[in-house]
Amino acid sequence: MSVSRISAVSLGLGCVFALTTAQATNGYMSHAYSPAAKGMAGAGEATLAQDSLSIVGNPATLAKLGQRLDLAAALFSPSREYRGITPDAATGAYAPIGSGNGTGTVKSKNQNFLIPSFGYTHPLDAKSTVGLALFGNGGMNTDYRSGNTMLNLGTYGGNNGCANPPHGPGNPCGAQVPGTGLLGGGNTGVNLSQLGIALGYARRVMDNLSLGASLLVGYQTIEVRGVGGFQGFTQTFTQSMIANGGRSASSPANLTNRGTDSAWGYGLQLGALWDINPQWTLGLSLRSKTYMGKFKKYSDLLAEGGDLDVPAAGTIGLAFKPNNRLTLALDVQQIWYSDVPAIGNTNQLAQRCDVNAAFGPTASGSTYNPSYCLGGRNGAGFGWRDMTILKLGVQYMVTDALTLRVGYSHGNQIVRRQEIAFNTLTPAVIQDHWTLGATYRLRKQYELTFWGMYAPEQRVSGPAAFTGTQSASIAMSQYELGLSFAWLIN
Repeated sequence: MSVSRISAVSLGLGCVFALTTAQATNGYMSHAYSPAAKGMAGAGEATLAQDSLSIVGNPATLAKLGQRLDLAAALFSPSREYRGITPDAATGAYAPIGSGNGTGTVKSKNQNFLIPSFGYTHPLDAKSTVGLALFGNGGMNTDYRSGNTMLNLGTYGGNNGCANPPHGPGNPCGAQVPGTGLLGGGNTGVNLSQLGIALGYARRVMDNLSLGASLLVGYQTIEVRGVGGFQGFTQTFTQSMIANGGRSASSPANLTNRGTDSAWGYGLQLGALWDINPQWTLGLSLRSKTYMGKFKKYSDLLAEGGDLDVPAAGTIGLAFKPNNRLTLALDVQQIWYSDVPAIGNTNQLAQRCDVNAAFGPTASGSTYNPSYCLGGRNGAGFGWRDMTILKLGVQYMVTDALTLRVGYSHGNQIVRRQEIAFNTLTPAVIQDHWTLGATYRLRKQYELTFWGMYAPEQRVSGPAAFTGTQSASIAMSQYELGLSFAWLIN
């Protein structure tokens, strides 16, 4: 590649979450957290207090919950793949490289995850309740084997010594730039896991109005492999190239294949629940951005030197109960992905991180601004749009012991087709979820909740950064089956 294209229970569950976390996703946020709401595609999470994990959707629901404990587990199976391009330096087509002649399909090997969740609520008095919930986000767990790509080059060409490390202009396969080395060969993928802990309090301030708040503690881990082909677009490489007059450069130490890194962070969530009358309930919830520490091992890859905050989200919900057995729920959720640079920044590496432009005008008209290089404030992210999700759900109490649920949700497409190259790592293109669920009361104090989810395949295609005029594509479909056990203590 030429330079120019370059508690004991809580702790125990926390350890499990730290090892693997994935969910049926809107972007990388779960379609729901409450086991009951999961059966309604997330509808009702802002308005219906049905289990202790409801506090993740709206902390004000705590005020309607007695003392209870919920333990849940889900088998989540996402299928992810991409159709690649044939590398062609003349047209600027470098990645993602597929099977066969480069245009074939490559599937991710990670497809099955067992996901736990936990919640507990405890009334303090007739009007106040506290609660704890552990939950996860994820879905960015990909593993593309280089052996399935053209000539074993790897998804981003990391196994090709002619492209990685970068070489000087006019010498695409000759001696490497002094001071640089081969980075990021082998398999390609990312493993991002996020654990959230919600510590909530709610109070019934009026007979029909409850207010709540949660302190959010976040813990996340990440590992990225096989992206060394982009080292020529990092701040580290380009700045060292300029400092040495174009004669040598330094390979970035924190771009790829650095193992697992972790970070902690904190946020706040506020909620309100208003029973307008016996039939209608309105719920509101606003979750701040969770401000996370930086991933130092990937400071040369992620924008702002490794900063990856959890985006803010807001939900407004309305529930209608025409009788004692039937409930209709509608939620509208907004997730502000674009406010997190590592997620929302678009890929302008070739246009605005061309180190050759620092030495004089280029034929392509590209420019050099180090903030647009990888690791910089404006460095390439995934280019995700903000997401608005409409969630519809129906719940019917067949008997005093059995309740059935069904739901559907739809969100806008957050992945731009121009951003396919980097989103091959995280093909979060799902827009629709179909769900069903049920709760069965075993005894007065015990109940089981079941849910199933299907997200049909969604594909995004088109020419993009690093695909030249060729059209690559990314696709995903998802399945989930889950079971929750609840102990209604009081």
